[in-house]
Amino acid sequence: MNHPTLKIEERTLLRRIFRRLERLRGAPAAAPPDVRPVGVGLVGVGNVVRWAYLPRLRGRRTFRLRAVYDLNRAAARQVADSFGARACSSLSELTQEDGVEAVFVCTPAQAHCEVALAALEAGRHVLCEKPLGSSLEEALALWEAAREAGTAHMVNFSYRFRPDVAFASELIRSGALGRVYHVWGALFQGGWFTETGAPAQARGDATAWRFGPGGGIVLDLGSHLIDLCRLWFGEIDQVQAWTRQFRPGPPVCEDACGFSLSFKEGPVAHLLTSRWATGHKDCASLEVSGSEGSLVLDRGGLRLWTRGEPRWRALLVPPLRGGDFLDAFYAAIAGAFAEIPDFRDGLKNNEALDGIFQSVRSGAAVALPLRGAEARPQGLKVMDRRG
Repeated sequence: MNHPTLKIEERTLLRRIFRRLERLRGAPAAAPPDVRPVGVGLVGVGNVVRWAYLPRLRGRRTFRLRAVYDLNRAAARQVADSFGARACSSLSELTQEDGVEAVFVCTPAQAHCEVALAALEAGRHVLCEKPLGSSLEEALALWEAAREAGTAHMVNFSYRFRPDVAFASELIRSGALGRVYHVWGALFQGGWFTETGAPAQARGDATAWRFGPGGGIVLDLGSHLIDLCRLWFGEIDQVQAWTRQFRPGPPVCEDACGFSLSFKEGPVAHLLTSRWATGHKDCASLEVSGSEGSLVLDRGGLRLWTRGEPRWRALLVPPLRGGDFLDAFYAAIAGAFAEIPDFRDGLKNNEALDGIFQSVRSGAAVALPLRGAEARPQGLKVMDRRG
């Protein structure tokens, strides 16, 4: 790490942040020779599994795929065969499989609660894709079940584990930016959904669920932005939001959402998510402004401005030795110190999501925490203030 233009105290801060990050990331990427692999039951074999899980599981010594279940039996069998695992005919068969110690819940959000509850009731560790539940009511049930089970539990808010985001997180939390005033952010998707011809639901492909009830942009991408802001600034005390559906036809689920978050002891965040950002396949950008400096995270990397400096500086962020989200989950199972987003983080995320839906319905700001939490109706049919 070489930043020749940084002041001595800034270089010391950056080195300290790197050391702390490597402690927080849990197990090292290279497992020790005597590591015992944890047997995994995988539920769901859709796109996120093929992109984010299977490449990481192949050849990994900390986890071994033992069983696979998906409603698409042929797809489940194909994945199972490629790993020498068992293709199960039911969820209960997978959760009761002797070799399964941990269950990875990688279904659409509407099925998270059913699958994760079954795994927890069977005494398994659970890694669940985000969001934890499709409603606050589901997330609360899962948090209570996880506490009762006493097993490791984690929600895969994957942005936390990107090296640039992890570094930005520690820089913000170190106080280097002083008192933070404002946050602007956007998380866009485009080409995957909008530049491939017919809509996904007409093509009948594996992304079609994202355009049906419960598959909107708020749960899918808004949850990432909420998680990062909670990580950086603590608990949210108010939300306000609007949504839009750009596709023709009756309201089903939202394609874009703009929302504002305010924090008990921190800034105001103005955030936008859209699945119709043409030209963007997956694009995240965040800017944090404080009394002593500002930080930008986007496709161009990390840039920092500090008081008294004439211009912005690029920060070089090498790969961290602490590994990825699977390493962090393995460390949690092993009882090692690892800072992971657990089911309580998932619950607080769902609370903010439900606050967003309530704000969309009412057209007004909603205070958090929610009192007598009104669980959102099953499915997601809230579009804009007319919905």
